[in-house]
Amino acid sequence: MADEEKSKPRLEIGHVLFMDIVGYSKLLTDEQSEALQELNQIVRSTDTAREAEAAGGLTILPTGDGMALVFTGSVEEPVECALEISQALRAEPSLPVRMGIHSGPIHHVMDANGRENIAGVGINIAQRVMDCGDAGHILVSKRVADDLAQQRRWQPYIHELGDVEMKHGVVVSLVNLYAETIGNPTPPSRLGKVRGGVRALSRGARKGLSSFARAIFIFVGLVIVLIFVLAIVSVIFAPAIMRTLDQHRLATLPQPTATAAPSLADTIKSAVAKQITDELQGELTRKKDHAIEPPPASSAIPEKSIAVLPFENLSEDKSNAYFAEGIQDEILTRLAKVADLKVIARTSTQRFKSAPENLSDIAKQLGVLNILEGSVQKAGDQVRVNVQLINALTNAHLWAETYDRKLTDIFAVESDIAKTIAESLQAELTGSEKNAISKKPTENPEAHELYLKGRYFWNRRNAASLRKAADYFQQAIDLDPNYALAYAGLADVHSILPVYAGTAPKDDVPKALVAARKAVELDGDLAEAHTALGNALVSNGQLKLAEPEFRRALELNPNYATAHQWLAECLFGQGRFPQSLAENERAHALDPLSLIINASYASSLSGVGRYDDAIKQARKTLELDPNLLPGHEILGQTYEAEGKLEEAIAEYRKANELEPTPSNFAMLAYAYAKAGRMAETRKILDKLTALSEQRYVGAYPLAIVHLALGEKEEALRLLEQSFVERDILLQGLFGSIKIDKRLDPLRKDPRFQKLVERFDAGIPE
Repeated sequence: MADEEKSKPRLEIGHVLFMDIVGYSKLLTDEQSEALQELNQIVRSTDTAREAEAAGGLTILPTGDGMALVFTGSVEEPVECALEISQALRAEPSLPVRMGIHSGPIHHVMDANGRENIAGVGINIAQRVMDCGDAGHILVSKRVADDLAQQRRWQPYIHELGDVEMKHGVVVSLVNLYAETIGNPTPPSRLGKVRGGVRALSRGARKGLSSFARAIFIFVGLVIVLIFVLAIVSVIFAPAIMRTLDQHRLATLPQPTATAAPSLADTIKSAVAKQITDELQGELTRKKDHAIEPPPASSAIPEKSIAVLPFENLSEDKSNAYFAEGIQDEILTRLAKVADLKVIARTSTQRFKSAPENLSDIAKQLGVLNILEGSVQKAGDQVRVNVQLINALTNAHLWAETYDRKLTDIFAVESDIAKTIAESLQAELTGSEKNAISKKPTENPEAHELYLKGRYFWNRRNAASLRKAADYFQQAIDLDPNYALAYAGLADVHSILPVYAGTAPKDDVPKALVAARKAVELDGDLAEAHTALGNALVSNGQLKLAEPEFRRALELNPNYATAHQWLAECLFGQGRFPQSLAENERAHALDPLSLIINASYASSLSGVGRYDDAIKQARKTLELDPNLLPGHEILGQTYEAEGKLEEAIAEYRKANELEPTPSNFAMLAYAYAKAGRMAETRKILDKLTALSEQRYVGAYPLAIVHLALGEKEEALRLLEQSFVERDILLQGLFGSIKIDKRLDPLRKDPRFQKLVERFDAGIPE
């Protein structure tokens, strides 16, 4: 009996990712081997697969032309892994792969060689799900999609395809998993066609038809054939028929009534004439209605998408511009908390403050269907807010309202506007989202005005305006010590001051951490607070602690473009390039005209080795602003990665002409050294040394220049110092000590390896 129990298969739930190479059998033997080796390398380099395998929660089963990955942890693991693989495959267009995911029962068995293997329904269904796809598809079963849909993060990826009958009559509901550059948005070619035992079917067609129903079905089919024949006849005889109809209409005398039954020819002729008239009338009606139809479901622009354009300041006191901008920003922020909406960030909408483009052109540039326009007039403690919601495709006004309120009621106005817009766009609101939209951040209207002034100057992003922003945020906190948003704003300022103002990180970063933690303590459901804490932790070198803060922020506000961008940079610093690219793509979709997000997006493309795409993206960024410092730096970095040193040097020199910073001095010096121009490298070291006597110069860029000159001991000493100074992460596009290729000559040195271990552990506070 005990032996029988041991021989029974051990059933458990496996989360299976099945994949194969499309067109594998058509490849030559050598090509097959190379393709499999390349796919295997991509799969095993994903963070998800590595972590699951290290934890003993992954089994990889080779399948000839692909493989099955069986995860035993979470249903998210195969999905995370599929996204990482999809990102990596974008750099390998010659490797067409399709994937299928299902969760179901599996059991451990012994194969013919006496080795333990895995089998079961979970694996079989995953393979059949995959079989329905084409190259690039990530298909998942409805069971998996339902589990994923419980989290906001996955909702934008989920696109239902319907039911599919597979082998042996098994019916599975399929879902296509894709985003802007992940997966394949095109419906699989196999759906709707009988191919390989797979066919799409409706729910009502699952049961067999009765003999009576089949007879009706055949009769209807014959009628359809007859109509088709009549349609062909109509094309041939239409002119004659129409002339006959005209003659009847022009006749002045009544025609004699026919006493005999009409002939078959007359009947056909009448039917065809009616058919033509109906078709012409129907076509005219369709053309007339076309202008007001919503875009098809497959449209690239989602129907539930909106951009809030800059509000016009109608106040007599033009210094109240900060207030109009603040109201626009807060309405946008409330809308952004709704996961069912796509909401464009203010950085992109602000570019249309005085733009001559019409609404349709603006909507196309921003990738939305709807536009909110408005104006604000403030006089004393009285505020008037005018808003109108417009469908930019049809120019139809969906809703408009005027609010005359006291300053103390402004939060209620913002909340009402956001709720009405969500209802007008038929967005589904959860209970928590309704609460978030209605939340009142402070009871003190004066503190609120000071906060709006702080954000107004924060958005200018230069040294002087950031210091003004910090002052206003602090004043707001002094008036209301429980104002979480003001603490988040103050933390944001101190996190980025070292970048924009060249201050010492060891002076500002601790202040950022204190303010951000206070914001989270006051309001744990505030996305801005978690984002501020995440960025402060990144600035302190604590990347692994920062990531959960960004993730939490995006659960609370899935449309928060800055949180996506900063998470992308956090992942980039850890060398998790495919995941970084995915977050930057989402940030770019939500804030397509943001200069810094465009630049960060180019950097992520370079990180995954898509150098041509990175160069194109960097050039697009510079088209938006030819004087953007990071644009030239990233373009130079990509050229350098491709070995085009002269082009890289030209871009680094442009960056230095715009703003000579220690960071881009180091970039130029290192590129000079790689090109063998050591004298120029030495000159830059002299400039940095002289600059350090006038202002703060971090140890990290100095270490890069010394290493370029072959001075490894001094480079190591300076790198150790950079931990103390906390400037270890201020190199932006190069990411971190862990991935900065300029430090490769030190990788085998035990002292450097200890520095990397310190970096992975995080800088202690």
